[in-house]
Amino acid sequence: MRTDFKMLYPSAAWFALVCAISPTIDTLAINVTEWTKTTGQLPATEKIHAVQLNQSAFGYAKELVKQGCVVADGRGAWSQDQPSSEEENEFIRLHGFGEYAKWHLGIDDAHAENTKQRYKFPYGDFKNVHRCALFAAQSRAGQYQHYDIERAAIELREMIVAENAGHQKP
Repeated sequence: MRTDFKMLYPSAAWFALVCAISPTIDTLAINVTEWTKTTGQLPATEKIHAVQLNQSAFGYAKELVKQGCVVADGRGAWSQDQPSSEEENEFIRLHGFGEYAKWHLGIDDAHAENTKQRYKFPYGDFKNVHRCALFAAQSRAGQYQHYDIERAAIELREMIVAENAGHQKP
């Protein structure tokens, strides 16, 4: 039986390459792990991006619910009730981004302050809190693991239920 060295050559070359770079890869992995442990931060390429709860918007929404500025619509109604892009632009033109931000439970720091992309999870139509918007925000926030926003939407929905129960006639 004769061994054909031409067939073994690619396998041997591959084995030699893996043996040569393996220590380098291990060293890089150890350095990243050590750097992460000592600094408490992930390397820039592995930073986890999270949308944060907009505390001022959450407080503003609570006040609106207490004042009765609520539309207790059905679960799927937000697609019809949500302000259009033109309505959003007009609201921003008249009131500015500070007021626009108050109508969104999430802030995405990856986007500049004076952009619509920065503000996520709308909960109303610039006049009233919409129960359907809170359902949508809760669902989407849970899907993307923004649990503080999810809990805020649940709390606002529960406030709407409590307010409606308090205003019903006996």
